[in-house]
Amino acid sequence: MEMRDELTFEAVLTVVDRFLELPPQEVSSAGGLWPKLDNMLDWALGATKFDAPHHGRLAELVASLKAAATKFLQSLLNARRGGSLHDDWTRFAERDFIKLKDEVLALREFLVDEKDFLKFACLRARLRDLSRGDPEKLFKELYEERAISERTWVLLMTQPNTWRKALKDRKISEELARISGWFLDLQETRRARKCLVIKTAK
Repeated sequence: MEMRDELTFEAVLTVVDRFLELPPQEVSSAGGLWPKLDNMLDWALGATKFDAPHHGRLAELVASLKAAATKFLQSLLNARRGGSLHDDWTRFAERDFIKLKDEVLALREFLVDEKDFLKFACLRARLRDLSRGDPEKLFKELYEERAISERTWVLLMTQPNTWRKALKDRKISEELARISGWFLDLQETRRARKCLVIKTAK
């Protein structure tokens, strides 16, 4: 599975939880998992740029997390080099890993608190990517989000040659991109209304 196929809110949260579940002694496993989490966070930052307040808060958390990760990875590198200071550097790596997990935990709290927004942001980014590259996956996303009916979904999947030929027309491809944009606007309106209802209830 390509990295882009995994870029959903749930996938990011799963990797975050895997990281937090590692015991302090598993510094090598943490070092191996970090690149995947790092890539996901970079993608999430790009996906949230359209909303300055949320993006700004996420950027602060990610910057602090990456600073801690840099320190941890340097300690881990020194420990892997061996030598007479191997045990000392291993202890430093374990200490830095614990500090890094504190930063990851703070990130997780943000992810959970802003779950609705982040799910929307991830969906928004995926749909925009898919509208430019993989229409079949776009149709699947729209179907799973109930933007198109089951009848339409079945029709699209059972007669792929029809829409594949049509999509070679630039105007039709641009219209598909607009449709996904309208759907995202609708999702954003629903999300904003839900937040307003929650605030009013308080």
